[in-house]
Amino acid sequence: MVRSLSDFVKGFFPGPCVGPVFEGFEYASEAGSRALTLNLATGSREVHHIYYNGGGHFALSSPAPANVEVLARFSYPASSPVSEQRIAVVLTKNGKGLTLLASVHPEYPLSDPPASNAIEKLDVHLTKEELEVSDKARVAWFTELLVSVGLKPPAHESIPGGQTDIEEDPALLFHPTHPSPIFLLSHPSLPQLPSTAVNKTELKSKMVQVDGWSFLRDANDEVRFGEVEATCEDAEASEESVAKWLGTARRTKPVFEPALDKLSLDEESDVPRPPSPPDLHSLLKTVLLASPSIPYSPRWTPLFNLSTYWTELDQARKRLGRRSGIMRPGRDGLDERCSLGDCVLYGETVTSTQTMLDANPLLLSNLPAPLAFLASFQLSGRGRGGNMWLSPPGCLQFSILLDLPQELSSKMVFIQYMMALAVAEAVDEDGRLGVRIKWPNDIYAEVEGVGGSEVGSGKKGKAKLGGILVNTSYVGGRWRVVVGCGINVLNALPTTSLSQLHSLQAAKLSSSNKPLPPAPTMEGTFARIMSSFDAKWEQFIEEKGFKGFMDEYHGRWLHAGQEVTLTTTEPHTRVRILQITPDHGLLRCIPLSNPRPQASHGLTPLYDRNVDEGENDRGGWSSKQTSGAGSNGSSPYVDLQPDGNSFDLMSGLIRRKA
Repeated sequence: MVRSLSDFVKGFFPGPCVGPVFEGFEYASEAGSRALTLNLATGSREVHHIYYNGGGHFALSSPAPANVEVLARFSYPASSPVSEQRIAVVLTKNGKGLTLLASVHPEYPLSDPPASNAIEKLDVHLTKEELEVSDKARVAWFTELLVSVGLKPPAHESIPGGQTDIEEDPALLFHPTHPSPIFLLSHPSLPQLPSTAVNKTELKSKMVQVDGWSFLRDANDEVRFGEVEATCEDAEASEESVAKWLGTARRTKPVFEPALDKLSLDEESDVPRPPSPPDLHSLLKTVLLASPSIPYSPRWTPLFNLSTYWTELDQARKRLGRRSGIMRPGRDGLDERCSLGDCVLYGETVTSTQTMLDANPLLLSNLPAPLAFLASFQLSGRGRGGNMWLSPPGCLQFSILLDLPQELSSKMVFIQYMMALAVAEAVDEDGRLGVRIKWPNDIYAEVEGVGGSEVGSGKKGKAKLGGILVNTSYVGGRWRVVVGCGINVLNALPTTSLSQLHSLQAAKLSSSNKPLPPAPTMEGTFARIMSSFDAKWEQFIEEKGFKGFMDEYHGRWLHAGQEVTLTTTEPHTRVRILQITPDHGLLRCIPLSNPRPQASHGLTPLYDRNVDEGENDRGGWSSKQTSGAGSNGSSPYVDLQPDGNSFDLMSGLIRRKA
């Protein structure tokens, strides 16, 4: 937050900050707040209705020091006794550092408190249109301030005066109401991938060509594909014209044409009205491909910079000793393929990445694998068990499309474990952040300062960071797998996120010389997950199973030696968790009492098996360690399926999944 400075300004500004500038200021009160006009030093411009509450003015000596630049001054009416325009905002240079000092608060949106409360005190009532104009100018100016200290806001446009037709209101970017266009892009070294994907004969034959667009009607969605030039019907296409078209798409609310069987009659009207909420899946989806003449621009995707992502992906692969931007030999008679993360669908706002891949057979069967589908927001996201999942700002959510060899169909259960392991290792390489795996498909944080625990208490709390969903389909004589994942990266409190874990770690290491892990970003996090999972997937296919990951997985999970209660037996059974089995991926437990539990009431099946002593089934646990469990010296393990049980970690219960 931008802070009004007084005593603390001395270390950055070579002079006093005198104030308050206007009368009426009271601490912890809005009594002296007001909406001001400022004169900007650049372009002889003004910004209006900026929130002020008690700030001083910066008093410069004469001549002014060379390390101070005046950016804005208070504006006074002609009748004011103040003869000089006092300084409201300055930029100072101290060594290699830049400092922005402000006596006002340009960060507050004018339509929200406290700025809106100050505006209500004005003698003249502002119309909605006037307020929008002022707020747009505020955002443009605040963007300039951030740029002045070396920051690079994603939506910043280098246009004189800071005015641009494609400038977006953050409220619109972070609170979308409808799906946005989707980009199909590829690693810069593999530019052929997008066109190859959509020009596949099986897809092309199902498309209808209209005005430069290729329309495909699939089971759940209708999609139109086209190069970015198709967005400009009457003008010559350019990078800026595409950006303007995207801005218009964000602001233009769609028109819904509800199905006749879903129309209803209002009690007070004979006019049919569409159902609420509207069916977002019924809307036409747009997929854009960059072209040789108009390459991808980060201006098109202000919430996720794919140029930064490709750089991060190359670096992540280099750390693993893997080459980047190359094609790899195909498997099982399939064509050569790229690596996971090289071909990406990205949508600022989509219905559901999982549904768009899994519920559209033509796309599911014919899109290339591996393929990643990433979205900044999902409006109809899917969770485990068919639950609806709405994504908040700061959440990294994606689905990946994979080909699974036929001989590994019995190992599908391990895919969710592998993704959980890949995420944990990618976001917390050395384990210092406390990222852990919760069986069967959740990512958790286990550290002081989360889940109700306090920093310094010596007691670690647990809080969910993300989850994983796997769907499989047998199409065209092969298994196609769609793995969905959502992970909290930059979410605001009280949601636990990687950013919060980084802050906790930074505070912990502030008094030591140990280096901090890099702060998380969306692009870097996604790149590391893609690289990590791709390497594990290759190993999984080559070794034909999960056995090689067992030590890594158990080293990351939360459940070593945990005692829980099974509510799927009668009576309920206390058990101790041992591991997952390397043969079928079941959760292996051992009863803490002698009576053998019996499944009852039609609940989730238990597998109470007397297994052999072989390593494949026992996972390295010897009968000597567990011989007390059975009266005859056998090994009465209780093995639980991941798709039929719900693990209530906080209550220590495993119950039938609702």
